[in-house]
Amino acid sequence: MKDKKDLKSRTKSEHYLMLSAGVVGVITAIIFFIMLSRGVVNAVVTSKISSQYQDKELEVLKTDLNYRSLDFIGRVIDVSDGYVITKSNIQKYHELENYIQARKDRTKEVNSLYEGKNNYRDDVTSEKINDLDKTLLKEKNQDVYQKQRNKLDTIQIWYEQTQDADKYLSKTWEGYNDKNSSLSFKKISMVNTYYKLIKNKTVKNRWSEAVTKMDDYFANHQGESSRVEAIKKELEVLKNSPLTEKYTPANVDIVNSMNSTSGASDSLNQAGITSKNVLYYNSSKNTLALMTRVSGKYVAEDGYSNVISSQVGSGKYTVKKLVSAGSSDAIITDSSNSNFGQYISNASDSSLSAMNVSNPDNTTADFNSATPVFWFKNNSALTSSIYFGSGSTIGFIYAGGSSYNNGMQISSSDLSNLMSQISSGITFYVN
Repeated sequence: MKDKKDLKSRTKSEHYLMLSAGVVGVITAIIFFIMLSRGVVNAVVTSKISSQYQDKELEVLKTDLNYRSLDFIGRVIDVSDGYVITKSNIQKYHELENYIQARKDRTKEVNSLYEGKNNYRDDVTSEKINDLDKTLLKEKNQDVYQKQRNKLDTIQIWYEQTQDADKYLSKTWEGYNDKNSSLSFKKISMVNTYYKLIKNKTVKNRWSEAVTKMDDYFANHQGESSRVEAIKKELEVLKNSPLTEKYTPANVDIVNSMNSTSGASDSLNQAGITSKNVLYYNSSKNTLALMTRVSGKYVAEDGYSNVISSQVGSGKYTVKKLVSAGSSDAIITDSSNSNFGQYISNASDSSLSAMNVSNPDNTTADFNSATPVFWFKNNSALTSSIYFGSGSTIGFIYAGGSSYNNGMQISSSDLSNLMSQISSGITFYVN
């Protein structure tokens, strides 16, 4: 009887022990599952955070970030209240957030300089542009930096050309008020060219009435231009000169001899150039001028422009196009392509594909290294420029921006003046 009681007691004890062991096993399994899940979740979070970097070691973020993934990580951190996501991952996430916010802030600063698509705001100053230029250097992703820098370069060019326009219009307006007849054909042309270059609404509105007045006056009082007046004076001198003086045929253009340069004439003649008009750069004097051939000699009718910087090699080139580029304009730069050097307006994947160009996307600002095409949207300094070329060489005459091989920098006012005088197809000679 006693044995039966002992057996029954042992059976109950064993049952409880087994039950306890089962409970402990379940709890252990749950803890193990939770820990395993926590480890898996953190591994996923670590991977997703790392995937936002182009180079994690150098802290270079990708160009295009996965914001949906980042939002999910943020919600998991908020819900878990620090129990699931490790402190290390939370810290990494907040660092990533700070980098992203800094990028957004820089983009916002650049965009804040714009008033619409075609003007800059009144509070833009040279100091603000320079300060923001330094701030943009904090962006370590080259593609993102280049896009931000291109937009800032556009503002800088707009600002500088507007300042130049303001100075020229002030000087011309002052001269016009002193003496109306001082308004020559060249001056009124430059007035309208500069007015179109203004990229600030306040400045443009300020000059609107004055420009209209000068236009109206010139339209109603235009006499003979200064060029015609010069011809009349030369003919008057010829008429009253002694018969022993050498006769100049009347069927040639008479141009002010002060701008005549035998050196330029000799260089152009030796190069076998006989065109009526030639764009001529003298590297020893660092000057650029539109030369006109008169009686076998070349003269600079409108004088010379000083060149700020030139990296154009000696030789003969052809002006391919006076550039006023849109955001989708491009030039084929692949030297192995039969269409090398061709300017394409509103270029698209399909139009480029038809010209045997594949994988055209790039953000390279230097047209020498951009391949297989150079996009004007990547270098705002060249969106208004003179495009020239020869054989396997392409180059630009432009204002502002950086110096490039096969590039020539002049002031924005000289560029505007030059672009109003020349046309595509003209010879460009570098001596």
